[in-house]
Amino acid sequence: MIQFLLSPKGRISGTQFFSGIAIAMLVMVVIGFALGTVPSLDGPIILSLCWLLLAWPLVCLLVKRLHDTGRGARWLWGLAPQAILAVLSLAMGGFIPVIMLWLMTLLGVLANLACWSLLFFLALKPGDEGENAYGPDPHLKDQAA
Repeated sequence: MIQFLLSPKGRISGTQFFSGIAIAMLVMVVIGFALGTVPSLDGPIILSLCWLLLAWPLVCLLVKRLHDTGRGARWLWGLAPQAILAVLSLAMGGFIPVIMLWLMTLLGVLANLACWSLLFFLALKPGDEGENAYGPDPHLKDQAA
C-alpha cells in the first residue's frame, strides 16, 4: 500500500486512479468539516498543509495513470499554472491589487479547466492493453485477483 501511494513507478487502472483521487478528496472534506467545528484553529492554513502532505501521493497516482495510457510524467507540466497560482495567492494573502486579482482569477479558471480536463481524461481513457514501456497491464492483475 505504501509503494502504491509513494512510488510513481508502474501503472494503475482507471478504477484504481479514481478510487485514490476520491479517497484523497473525501479525506480533505472530512478534515475541512472537522476544522469547521473548532473555531480557534486556522482552518485554511491547516487545509493548505494537508494538501501539501497529499501532493506527492497524488502526483504518484497521476504519473502511474499517465503511464497506463502510454504517456510520460511530463504531461503533469499542464498542472504547473494551477500550482503557481495557488502558491502566489497564498504568498500574497489579502494584499492583491484589483487588476492582479482579475488576472489571477482568469488564469485560475483556465488552470482549473486544464486540471479537470486532465483528471477526466485519466479517469475515462482506457489504458494500453498488455505491457507497455512503463510496466505490465494492471487490468490483467485485476482480472487475475
